[in-house]
Amino acid sequence: MTITLQDVQIILGLPVDELPITGRVEQDYKALCLTQLRFPFLENNRNGGRIQIRQLSRWFLNLPNNANEVEVQRYASAYILQLLGGTLFADKSNNFVHITYLQFLEDFEAAEQYSWGSATLAHLYRQLCLASDIDGAEIAGPIILLQLWACDRLSFLAPIMGNVLRDIIQNEKLFSHPPFGHRWKHALETTRTSMHVLTKYIEMIDMQALDEVILEPYPETVIGDLRAYYSSGRAIWRTRAPLLFFCVVEMYNPDRVMRQFGLRQMIPHLQSTSIQLHKIDLRGKTDKDWSA
Repeated sequence: MTITLQDVQIILGLPVDELPITGRVEQDYKALCLTQLRFPFLENNRNGGRIQIRQLSRWFLNLPNNANEVEVQRYASAYILQLLGGTLFADKSNNFVHITYLQFLEDFEAAEQYSWGSATLAHLYRQLCLASDIDGAEIAGPIILLQLWACDRLSFLAPIMGNVLRDIIQNEKLFSHPPFGHRWKHALETTRTSMHVLTKYIEMIDMQALDEVILEPYPETVIGDLRAYYSSGRAIWRTRAPLLFFCVVEMYNPDRVMRQFGLRQMIPHLQSTSIQLHKIDLRGKTDKDWSA
């Protein structure tokens, strides 16, 4: 089992079949901040092209009542920037976001043309790889995606969803059509399982049998209840291809988990992970165009 493009699009509602999130990281950060946000980028910033999410949150705390369209877009860009740095592309500091993402938010209509979902999955794959190292003590990336994926497929990890809550979720689905992962936002019961007992969870994961795993949490009946937007990329959910996110290149191999798509699992293609490719990061490469 693994997290696929299907999971990313259905759980988070992110597009997976558009332009890659890549390009030149080196930007005129001061100009970007002043032009798009009217936010003062400090000349003595020692964090490269990153700024504190808390600073953004304080600066754009309350939208003025008489705000014009430009100001509304500016506040929206700041909010999206906080989501990108704090949720989708979070690093281990969990408090910084790179200014370079602003280049993808200059035009909101154009921003829809980028594959935010595949970039999110590439980042998660890389962070899972780093966290699995014997010296890895923490994990970064879109952990909310990892948690919701586990709740949907490993029932012993998931909180209990009562009948009253199911009715509330069904009504929300009818009127607002949120992505599938939205239903976990409500208060849920967790008394069924032991809390904060790591060894117990490790044992339960190790002992999982195939019939104790939910391989297909999104049957056609579920997908049919969602907006078409959340399944628009289904033509490439089972495509073998590299996922790109600036310097990150991660192979996407859904042919290894065909049972998650309701298909018979055949012997998958051999796929080796390039150690040299995994060693590449952004450090010391501020003038490189990763789209070239």
